[in-house]
Amino acid sequence: MKFFIFADNLNPTQLKRRAPEHRFLFKAYLPDHKIYFPRWSSQWRCGLGSVTPSQGERVWGVVFDITEEDLKILDEFEGEVPEGSFRHLEASVMTEEDQKELVTTHVANPIGKFKVKDHYLDWVIKGVKHWELPEECIDMWEIFRSK
Repeated sequence: MKFFIFADNLNPTQLKRRAPEHRFLFKAYLPDHKIYFPRWSSQWRCGLGSVTPSQGERVWGVVFDITEEDLKILDEFEGEVPEGSFRHLEASVMTEEDQKELVTTHVANPIGKFKVKDHYLDWVIKGVKHWELPEECIDMWEIFRSK
């Protein structure tokens, strides 16, 4: 299954735990969406990143081929958020070569607006850099830093 990952699961340490059989396919962005933090993470003690529609914006990430078993582990979020907090969404992403690809991703079932903490952003940005996503992706995450 082609699965689009865009937040903390980009970090290679976490990705190995949550999708041990993943295989990199390509970098891509989700058009007309932005990052927001509608769920609380007991692990991070802050908001968890998700996507929401936003005309003209885009969210960069990576598409992986994952197994059904990987998906089950990803869905559990290591027990840090209640079951049903996130749902699967079929979405069209754009590759670096401007090809449209149909993928699946996680989207939060929102319960509020939560602040994000620097240690969470550092973790995500480590993954962004690992996968060599564009500078605009780093900038997108840096905007959420506390001033």
